[in-house]
Amino acid sequence: MLKVIGGIFLLGLLLALMIFNTPVTKLGSGFLIGDGRHVFTYHQLVKEADVINVKFPNEDDIEAKVLIADPSHDLAILELKEKPKINFQPLKLNAKGIGLKNESVFTLGYPWTNTMEDQHVLIEGSTIADSASGLIKLKMSLDPVHSGSPLFNANQEVIGMVLLGVHAKSVFPVKAVHDFAIPGMMLEKAAEKIVKYSQPVQNLSRDSFILKSKNNIVLIEAR
Repeated sequence: MLKVIGGIFLLGLLLALMIFNTPVTKLGSGFLIGDGRHVFTYHQLVKEADVINVKFPNEDDIEAKVLIADPSHDLAILELKEKPKINFQPLKLNAKGIGLKNESVFTLGYPWTNTMEDQHVLIEGSTIADSASGLIKLKMSLDPVHSGSPLFNANQEVIGMVLLGVHAKSVFPVKAVHDFAIPGMMLEKAAEKIVKYSQPVQNLSRDSFILKSKNNIVLIEAR
């Protein structure tokens, strides 16, 4: 009887060790910048990761490492092990500031089901400048996996990077009841050593731009 009890206890102990030693996989978004070898995302997603995989809409799955970390602004730039075999849309960054209120904006992200078979979802909303935190406050319906997605204005420019309130409150003096975006000026400063946003926005219709820019937006697994 004691042997049976001892065996059950040992089995339970082994199972507990297996559970606690299993790496936790975090999911979030990011977007290609520059020559296609670098990806913007938020720092909290990758800060403790031993392995980072970047998944593209064409099913490319490429390992990456953190090249630049800016924890004070919750920004990270990843460097891909290889360039993806995908046609991506050069993006233009608008770093002029966040003074506009109720500006129409949109982002593209994967649904919370987080499978690559799902198509990007177009999410539209508006902005409110949040001077207390330096962030852009958003009126949008977002999922947790959308943190790290680019925020576009009506001119098809990147004006920020989406950061849900649940993530923003860990770094910035904000409340999680709202969602936010890290403004373009912070993105530009983080990327200035490796990326020059010199690409003009092509004269595309909104639908064409959305279709082409989907290839820029990736799903990131960090564990």
